[in-house]
Amino acid sequence: MNAEINKEFIFSYLSGKTSALQKQMVDEWVKQPANEELFYKWLVEYEYQRPQYLTNLPEAIERFHAYADQFDQNPSLVFPTEETPLPTQRYFGLWMLAACLIGGVLVGSWVFRNNIMYQTHTTAFGETKSLELSDQTKVTLNANSSLRVPRFGFGTQTREVLLTGEANFDVTHTPDHQKFIVKTNKGFEVVVLGTVFTVYSRQQTAKVVLNKGKVQLRYREGQTQKQVIMKPGDLVTLDQRNHLQQEVTPQPEKYAAWKDHRFVFDDTTLEEFAKIMDENYGIQVIIKDETLSKRTLVGSFRAENADELLGIVSEIFNIKIVKTGNTVILTDNQ
Repeated sequence: MNAEINKEFIFSYLSGKTSALQKQMVDEWVKQPANEELFYKWLVEYEYQRPQYLTNLPEAIERFHAYADQFDQNPSLVFPTEETPLPTQRYFGLWMLAACLIGGVLVGSWVFRNNIMYQTHTTAFGETKSLELSDQTKVTLNANSSLRVPRFGFGTQTREVLLTGEANFDVTHTPDHQKFIVKTNKGFEVVVLGTVFTVYSRQQTAKVVLNKGKVQLRYREGQTQKQVIMKPGDLVTLDQRNHLQQEVTPQPEKYAAWKDHRFVFDDTTLEEFAKIMDENYGIQVIIKDETLSKRTLVGSFRAENADELLGIVSEIFNIKIVKTGNTVILTDNQ
């Protein structure tokens, strides 16, 4: 059955010329990951041959103009007189209709094409995911993160990916020395040829840790574009304004310990621990005692989930944990 599904068959499907049984065949066929990517490839080709979203926009504008002509024919609808006051609601509604119509076409077209051109890998709270990209680069996504990868031309025309959250990269060097670029939503990017590094890009801060190789970090501070070359062991931290702090860490691998469900704490305050719980598990930790929030954690601990990690912290500090839904309250037992 699947052997009958080719590009021409998919084109007929997209044109609405297939039967209910044939549509069911495509629905079953596209569930296979390899077929899904092929479907997107043919879909892009179909869209380029039939740019329906581009033609819909002029049609939408034309329909709006036709609808608006009635106001040219009856100026009193637009320019009020004593006998015919301005029908505010109707006139406002007309322009709102136009804005929604045109805006909907533009936004819908952009989102639709964006979803086709890029494949997005995501992780939920408490989840990590290992990926191998088509250029053999290995990526491990930490919890509550996403990685957007071009569906077409990746490894040949481009090696750019977009990261939100945290990920560890083991980049494969290519014969033509093509650069691998990790872009972030924090206004910086990491440019590499072949190396192992970790990128952390969260709401408050961002970090790049280099295990081996060499990378170029490009970032914007204010209106100035800057760059820095990182060597193995370098740790670069960027605050919310992209002010950079660079130092050397003797154990760069500990910043990717989360791949093995390990958490390495080096004088980490409970206040900082609360942020980790929020970023990785979506759990809000409330510490009512300020003195308790300043106590620090030291050591490496393995935890498969949020409850295990909270249990470890509870034992270390002899504190009481009250959990209600996604909210945890920490109090001192003493």
